[in-house]
Amino acid sequence: MTTELYVPSTEPTLGTGRALMVNLHGCVQKSTNLRDGGNWAATADDRGMVVAVPAAPNGGVLLGCWDYYDGNHSRTSPARHDDNLLQLVSDLLADPALDIDPTQVYLSGLSSGGGETMVMGCLAPDVFAGIGINAGPSVGTTAGQIGSVAVTRAQATETCETFAGSASSGFGTQVTSVIYGSNDTTVAPGYNTLNAQVMAGIYGASAQSGFSLSGLPGNNTAGSGTLWSDGAGPRVSLIQNTGMGHNWPAGGGPGGAYITTNSISYPAYVTDFFFDNNRRVDRGTEPTDPPTDPPTEEPTDPPTEPGLFCGSATNAEHEAAGRAHAFGTDPYNPFYANVSEDYMGQGDATRTTLQESASGRFDVVTTC
Repeated sequence: MTTELYVPSTEPTLGTGRALMVNLHGCVQKSTNLRDGGNWAATADDRGMVVAVPAAPNGGVLLGCWDYYDGNHSRTSPARHDDNLLQLVSDLLADPALDIDPTQVYLSGLSSGGGETMVMGCLAPDVFAGIGINAGPSVGTTAGQIGSVAVTRAQATETCETFAGSASSGFGTQVTSVIYGSNDTTVAPGYNTLNAQVMAGIYGASAQSGFSLSGLPGNNTAGSGTLWSDGAGPRVSLIQNTGMGHNWPAGGGPGGAYITTNSISYPAYVTDFFFDNNRRVDRGTEPTDPPTDPPTEEPTDPPTEPGLFCGSATNAEHEAAGRAHAFGTDPYNPFYANVSEDYMGQGDATRTTLQESASGRFDVVTTC
């Protein structure tokens, strides 16, 4: 299996080592297309992330596709592509020169590559901390079932959970991003919503909310976004990019075969979504830059109980301290208090008073 590898010269921005993003091409598309036009280099440089773009082994199956088909997949079967991808990750993790953090291994792909991404996310949730499915058919479908949704949510859920087997505990900390174009006439758009619902159900993420694409990186931010969250924050993101067809949404760069620049920059979006919501990484060792602004004063209000927080700070400071979260990275996004999900207003700079309870819950209060 030939793999295009991009290793940035910049330092990693999260955790104890570099993140790894494996990106899978679609049918009638080559790994070199994504290497040259997928807009990965800038994203990798900004975040110190290694990007690997493998070619489907032996030219792939039908039309060069990845073998995502049907419900018969195994981590060790030499007859499919699953073992090749797991071996690729194992080999890259074993290379000390790459310095890859095993808690930051991600997979994304278009079309058959998106279908294989979902297969691998189900098959090895312990390996892949995040999966990005771009216009991929659901697990358990055949090559002839791309034009209309051919499985139910219950069927796809059962297939995914069966694939995981003894590795199913990995679902507890995995996150998923799904994206598709409103003008996709190749893979039924309904598969994308189904895939998001399947993964949200498996994760136990039942709180659903919408978000705007305005402010996201790229050249076309028309469309809609949906998040599924649990008590600790977002787990699944679904984006419909209006006007996009059956393409990899590069959002910049030269583009190429089945790659569009008239889209959001999915490389930037999906990487930020994974980085922001990764539940496996050791954030205690996250690199920090020296502050450029004068430090804000610590809250002076006494806590209501010894050791419990109560005080006023900016939303960004609350988030950095683990008391709140925002759905995305835009500086004007809405913020919510952890566990209680109390609304804290919009924007990093908005000041809010939070009170902590013994259970780790934070509530918005007027005063301490």
